[in-house]
Amino acid sequence: MIENKIKQSEVVTVRRSEINFAPYNPRKISDKARKQLKANLKRVGLLGGVVWNKRTGNLVSGHQKVGIMDEVNKYNPQTLENEYELRVEAVDLDEKSEKEQNLFMNNRSAQGEFDDDMLREMFEGIDYSLAGFDDFDVDMLGIGGTDDINLDAYNPTEWDEKNLTEDNEDLQSFAAMRDDQQEGEGISRKANFYEDTPENQIARHREIEKIKERIGRQNDIDNDNGALSYAILSFKSPSEKADFMTAFGYESGEKIIDGVEFWNRVEFGESE
Repeated sequence: MIENKIKQSEVVTVRRSEINFAPYNPRKISDKARKQLKANLKRVGLLGGVVWNKRTGNLVSGHQKVGIMDEVNKYNPQTLENEYELRVEAVDLDEKSEKEQNLFMNNRSAQGEFDDDMLREMFEGIDYSLAGFDDFDVDMLGIGGTDDINLDAYNPTEWDEKNLTEDNEDLQSFAAMRDDQQEGEGISRKANFYEDTPENQIARHREIEKIKERIGRQNDIDNDNGALSYAILSFKSPSEKADFMTAFGYESGEKIIDGVEFWNRVEFGESE
């Protein structure tokens, strides 16, 4: 057996008062995600993931978990009432490295993504809701068992919301309310669509319409909320950047350049 060539953190038990929430931590989670995390912690306990920098006392990772443990234990950081102990992964980092690792551990793109085929296989025989997924997530993966969402399955000749609601003021109010709801929010899809209750038919129909609208926006390259409409140039030094800007007739301190205007300078030699 060889010695592990990857340095490992040290698992230690510390008092809660020895731990600080990093004041710069940018990670935020929704109320729904927090409730799921709290339920999971109460159900199976803390399964790791709390990283503590003993040099600064700051958390590097696990802010939400520790916050929930504070809540459950009714810990008061001012009076230290109900102080408790917890096991953490202790590291020794300078402040720069601590911030870098905080971002790295919160950066989903750095952590990879799911293989959908393997995810479907994993869902067989488990309660996916206990893994933090809901029916909408499952439907979007095309996994059976929840009356999968089919964007082409709602035939207006077979189902008409207008006829369903025109003589029912309660359903009209319900339909208006669904306009403000999020996709997949509180919708049961266990029954066949056409055998479902009128309320659920409306909810499921509105959900499909919102999905279609969102997909349409995603496929519209000119309606990306700025996500695709920029490019970044980098230089080895400020002087290289200054030389580039000067060569194309820009002020050296400018940080944003209009792409079309720049293209005209390159293509046609135009400038202000």
